[in-house]
Amino acid sequence: MLIVKSMVHKGWTNDEIADYIGITQSTFYDWQKKHPEFSEVLKEPKEYCVAKVENAVYARATGIEKTIHEKETVTVEKDGKKTITTTEKDGVCYYPPDTRAAIFYLTNRAGKDWKQKQQTEIKGSLSVDAKIDAVARLKEMREKHHDE
Repeated sequence: MLIVKSMVHKGWTNDEIADYIGITQSTFYDWQKKHPEFSEVLKEPKEYCVAKVENAVYARATGIEKTIHEKETVTVEKDGKKTITTTEKDGVCYYPPDTRAAIFYLTNRAGKDWKQKQQTEIKGSLSVDAKIDAVARLKEMREKHHDE
C-alpha cells in the first residue's frame, strides 16, 4: 500500500499504477470497490501532499510546540499481591526552530531577499590611456624572432 501511496503522491495516473502493479484497468477499479483502504490512498491528491510538506517545513523553521499525553503504569508486588498504579499527565514538548529549514523556506519563498548567492554590481567607467602602435610592435617581434 505504501508503494501505491508514494505513486499517488508523485502524480502517477491510475493507468500507470495499474500497469506498474501488473493488473488490468478493470481489476484496478474492482480493487477500489472491494478494498476501501486502497480507494482512500488513491483519493489523496498530490497538491495536498505538497501543502502538507510545506506546512511541516514552515513549522520546523519556526519551532514546534506540541502537547503530549503520557501514561505510566507501575506494577508493585508486595506480600504476593500485585498492585497496579496508572498515572497520566499532560505536558508540552518544544522543538526549537531549525536553521536549515528556515534557510530552505526563505530561499524558496522569499528568494528576492534571501538568495544564497551574492551578486556584486560595479558601476563606473574604465579608461586605458596607453598608446600602442600595433604594427610597429608586430614588426619588432617578427625581426626579433627572425634573428634568433
